[in-house]
Amino acid sequence: MIKYFVGAAFLIAGLSTAAAETHSRDVAARKASVVNGHVYYNQNQCTSGPIAQVKVKVAPKHGSVEIRRTTYNPPKGQRCYGKKFNAVVVIYTPKKGYRGKDTFKTRYSMPKYVQGSQMNYFTDTYKINVK
Repeated sequence: MIKYFVGAAFLIAGLSTAAAETHSRDVAARKASVVNGHVYYNQNQCTSGPIAQVKVKVAPKHGSVEIRRTTYNPPKGQRCYGKKFNAVVVIYTPKKGYRGKDTFKTRYSMPKYVQGSQMNYFTDTYKINVK
């Protein structure tokens, strides 16, 4: 089983969307690493928002990407501490013996408004440095 720390990797929003980004990450060779996460919840009411639908758009050449559903627990001292929210993490695993640079893209979607029928689509680019 893969062990990973997800708290720092999350994008937290009070039921709002975030712009697509380029993420640069250093990861260890021979190890799966969480490189990003998506969780949406209302910070005033501590209620869950929509779960982002994440797919690999362009696969990495020197590794693999896994999209996994998980839960996010806000850290102690933050509003909603003790609550669990559905989340999605992006996990990158380099090929055995590989060290160097790699890139991939994901596309994620979520409702534009909680009660609306429109969708927002974002493409994130990942620049990975396997050490």
